[in-house]
Amino acid sequence: MSTAYTTALFNSKVGASSGHGLSRMSTHLHAISGAISTWAANDTIAVGYIPRQAVVTNVILKAASQLDSNGTPTLALDVGVVGTPQLFKAAVTTVGHASGASVDTTNTGAGYLYQNTSGADQEVIITVHTAAATAVSGTLELDVEYYVEDVAGSNP
Repeated sequence: MSTAYTTALFNSKVGASSGHGLSRMSTHLHAISGAISTWAANDTIAVGYIPRQAVVTNVILKAASQLDSNGTPTLALDVGVVGTPQLFKAAVTTVGHASGASVDTTNTGAGYLYQNTSGADQEVIITVHTAAATAVSGTLELDVEYYVEDVAGSNP
């Protein structure tokens, strides 16, 4: 059975600004998971939300320390939204394998310039694709950069 974790940002459900016209600044959804000592396949971490009409321009996944200390690490992570868990990153194996900090800046084709046209905020999640061979307690950090486009015809 998989476990669902949440970040403090997710629990606060902080909304993004929504003015009229095309936003001329980028916004970041930036969250850090609590220390997680067990990483089982299909566990999820609810990170936060991207607002409706958000256009995602960059997604960075980081680990401050090693999360899989096995000589042949198996930990793989997905980043996406509920319903499409691999939208931004699929089976990332570059984060959490080496001792020390690690980062993945690769963005998948479907997730690059993805626009949330669902009409509602979308929950961003990190999913454990493959469990760690030897799990080590640690934290994940996710940075989602986006801008918000105005809904057509909503200007006064």
